[in-house]
Amino acid sequence: MMTHDLSPKCWGCNYNVLDIKDKGMKVSLCGWHSGIKSGDFLLLKQGDGTTRYLVDSIRYCGEPDDMWFAEASFAPRDN
Repeated sequence: MMTHDLSPKCWGCNYNVLDIKDKGMKVSLCGWHSGIKSGDFLLLKQGDGTTRYLVDSIRYCGEPDDMWFAEASFAPRDN
């Protein structure tokens, strides 16, 4: 299980939120970044900070090879 910080939104590390469900508890995303797997965490930009989501499923497109579509669930961090 890895954590991928996508919050900087730079070349080769970017995402778009396609849908927000259950008041933000679940999101559908598309993005560009290699190495993300189901069970990994994503840090997404929210205001001045980040919010953590758990990747429930991910599908890589193949062209380009780092483009993906994913479903993710809110995953609060342990303090």
